[in-house]
Amino acid sequence: MRFKKLQQTMFLGLLVFISVAFLYVINDFIMPIFWAVVLAIIFIPLHRRLVAVVKLPALSSALTMIIILLITILPLFIVGSLVLKESVSLYQHISAADSQGNVTVDLFDTFGQAATYLERFGVSETEARERMTAYAGAATNWLTNQAVALGSKTFSITLQFFLMLYVLFFMLKDGAKIKKRLIEILPLGDRREKKLFAKFTSTTRAVVKGTLIVGIVQGAIGAVLFSIAGINGAILWGVLMTIVSVVPAVGTVVVWLPAGLLLLFTGSVWQGMLILIGGALIISLIDNILRPILVGKDTKMPDVLVLVSTLGGLSVFGITGFVIGPIVAGFFMSMWEMFEEEYHTDLLLRG
Repeated sequence: MRFKKLQQTMFLGLLVFISVAFLYVINDFIMPIFWAVVLAIIFIPLHRRLVAVVKLPALSSALTMIIILLITILPLFIVGSLVLKESVSLYQHISAADSQGNVTVDLFDTFGQAATYLERFGVSETEARERMTAYAGAATNWLTNQAVALGSKTFSITLQFFLMLYVLFFMLKDGAKIKKRLIEILPLGDRREKKLFAKFTSTTRAVVKGTLIVGIVQGAIGAVLFSIAGINGAILWGVLMTIVSVVPAVGTVVVWLPAGLLLLFTGSVWQGMLILIGGALIISLIDNILRPILVGKDTKMPDVLVLVSTLGGLSVFGITGFVIGPIVAGFFMSMWEMFEEEYHTDLLLRG
């Protein structure tokens, strides 16, 4: 009996060790695998519809991947190229400021004009200009350095991209079989495992559809408004609005509101009103209109938990953390809900 217990202990120990070792080996490729799973979850309904039409899972997977490339990857590549171009242009403008210290980019030049009002509060116009130029230069310099860093990792990024596509193909084709196999293997109990898989799926869809898509729409509308107002780098500002919209309780208002006020203060009345009215009536309302439609019946978490998990995810995992953080929070809630359900009576008796 003792020997059998020893065997079980050694087997479980070896199982844990080899699992940790495997995760260590594939550590550099966890993110591509993660995003393959996320894309598979989002586009699996489309894949099922294609299977019903063409009757071939492999062909349906290939067609789904082509659609994913056309509607997600290609636009991201195009927008990324435009943002890089505008970032470099902005950096060059700031570096080539004229002898009076005026920045030739519209928004920053507008800030320079508005800085005259700050003198009433004891802030020097020259000091305000210098600080704004320094901040803008630092920001654009960071963007340029990131682009150079990405360029130096072209091979690694390309490898991870094709690995993601490879994993995505099999996740679409064999996702149901993989899920069934995991439920059979994991020792948590089928009921718990099905609930956790359901939570992972619903949270992923809610985060991607209810956060990322809403942010992209808000950023696109913001870029259009900025372009109509004649602000240089409209796409760059639109991408910035998309990024800040991901963070709950922050939102795009931190970009369009100061921009609109600056234009008003410097005499660009119709441009400022366009951005302020468009921001208040269109951009800000997009969240309330689109999010319920996109999220639908997917899981909803308390706003405070979404905020904390999103910020924590961004801090630990970088930009990918806006998805990972809420998913971890979703698992956290699910585990404690299951604990409460299963030990509800014992907890009451103890009380």
